[in-house]
Amino acid sequence: MVRVRTEAKRDAILDTAAEVFKERGLEGASMSEIASRLGGSKATLYGYFPSKEELFVHVALRVVGKQILGMYEDLEARADEDPERVLIEVGKRLLTRVLAEDATTAHRLAVAHGRIGNLGRIFYDAGPGKAIEAFTRYIDAATKAGRLRTDHPGTASRHLLALLESEIVYRRSLQFEDAISAGEIDQCVGRAVKVFLAAYAAPPTSVQAS
Repeated sequence: MVRVRTEAKRDAILDTAAEVFKERGLEGASMSEIASRLGGSKATLYGYFPSKEELFVHVALRVVGKQILGMYEDLEARADEDPERVLIEVGKRLLTRVLAEDATTAHRLAVAHGRIGNLGRIFYDAGPGKAIEAFTRYIDAATKAGRLRTDHPGTASRHLLALLESEIVYRRSLQFEDAISAGEIDQCVGRAVKVFLAAYAAPPTSVQAS
């Protein structure tokens, strides 16, 4: 008998798994407990998610993705504002969320199991890919508004994301034990935006200068 996968069932699995992961953590959670709480079998669970690690990444991305998307909602509309102020605000919110425990664990698992179920691509599309899309739209709009200057907004958006993560990327991916404070995030973002604008800021007009 062929089992039919449904979006409602997938959502129910993610909801239940989120509860178990929150209570037990990644290491303490088990597919058996998740299946038991769902009232189904492990076979059904594995039919949707081949491993606990992949399931965790999907749970984390479901939460993180919604929060990160909210950061970009008004970004393009702010194209005529001072880009330094705009990018520092967004950069601080982005790095704070990226460095949260669930996002960090999801990143680590996506790197370790990236080829399983196309997990690396799924993580990229839901996280860095969304940031690049939003930054590209903003940079294109800000260029048209005379605030930035580039013929390649997609490339500039990748430069921006790389600069924002440049001082924390190894500490995150290599799981350094030291915490990154809010003050340190502020400094990292400030330096990244300064370098980005040195390359991409448009010369100020007399109106902007005033």
